[in-house]
Order: sequence, then structure tokens, then C-alpha cells
Amino acid sequence: MTVRRPARLTAAAVTALAAAVLLTACDDDAGAGAQPAPTVTVTGAASAAPTGTGKVTAPEATPTGPTATQPSSARCKAGELEATVQLQDAGSAMLILTDKGGRSCTLFGYPGYGGLRADNGTEVLAVKREAHPGPPTAATLKPGTSAFAGLKWASCDKADPGCHVVTGLRLTPPDETEALTTRVIGLDGKPVVQLPVSAAGLTTGSIQPSNQGVVFARQ
Repeated sequence: MTVRRPARLTAAAVTALAAAVLLTACDDDAGAGAQPAPTVTVTGAASAAPTGTGKVTAPEATPTGPTATQPSSARCKAGELEATVQLQDAGSAMLILTDKGGRSCTLFGYPGYGGLRADNGTEVLAVKREAHPGPPTAATLKPGTSAFAGLKWASCDKADPGCHVVTGLRLTPPDETEALTTRVIGLDGKPVVQLPVSAAGLTTGSIQPSNQGVVFARQ
């Protein structure tokens, strides 16, 4: 009986066999749950580095334009103000606008005016603006503090057809549409029940944070 000896593997065959075994092991590891690294795509202007979760945190937006410096929410609304027109002399008065709300707000520009009749109807009055005592200055009011403006008009005979006899004034804050009723106080500190205003109407000065110089000089 003849016994055959197994053939010897050549060096090249051993190398090929080892490579095949190594490749099989790698394939088994991948199938066991290994996942490829996440791909992060950055678009636009975002420059933040990706986090460990693969998400990109965008930079915070910076507000631009007019609302960045004076948003409409910062303006004083009619419901936040108390208005008093305090007579200083014949045909001259000082407007006092007081913040009666619970937050600070800003006034800038010129107030608008309308007249009130005895029946609480609206009397249309011509209103002229004058940069007195200078251009408008922003007045930021804390609760309980006030801003000021001058007001003047020419009186008239009540019998004159062009004469507006008003019992009060309605005021609209700058850049707002809602009006509030003002108190008109006479030189004696008592409410004024009638105010004759000529056909020329009213002239208003600019709103200022101080009452210094806001009253128009007597003509």
C-alpha cells in the first residue's frame, strides 16, 4: 500500500490564503453594526464647527434697518400717556406728556392735534409744525416722567364764521394713529371749558425731553 504525502504549500499560496482570511474578518466586522462617519454639509454663511451629533449651529442673526435702532414697540402709545395742555399766556400753552404706563417708552417728533366740540364731536383744526425751540429730540420716558412741547394759536371772536370754539383737544403721539383726550388747564389752574381758535389753527413745537424754552414767546 502506497501512502501519499500532502503537497507542500508554496510561499505565494500561503500569502494569498492569509489575505483571504483577513478580508473575511473585515467583512464580518462591518456587518456587525459598524456605521460610516456622518457627512456634514454646511450651506450659506454659517461658519460654526459641527458638533459631535453631526449638526451645525448657525450664527445668531443681527437685526438691521430702522427697527434695529428704534423698534415700533419702543414708541409711546396713546394708552400709555397722560396729556395736559397748560395755558401760559393768551394764545400760548405748554404740552406735558407723562408716561403713566408700566414701561419706558420713547417720543420723537411732533404731536398731532384735533379739537373737541361740546357734543364730543371732532373739530378739524389746521396744525402747523415749527422746529421750536429746535429740531425734535428723542425723549425716553420712564414711568411717571414727562416730555414737553410748545403750542400756540390766534384767538378769535366766537361770532366769526371761521372761528373754532372747542371745549378740549385730542392729541395723537408721533407715529401713532390712536388719539387721547388732553386736559386743558387755564392760568388759574382750572379746566378750560371753551377755547376759541382762529381759522389759522394751531402751531405746535417739537417734542423735547425738557421744558426749557418750549413755550412760544408772546406775539
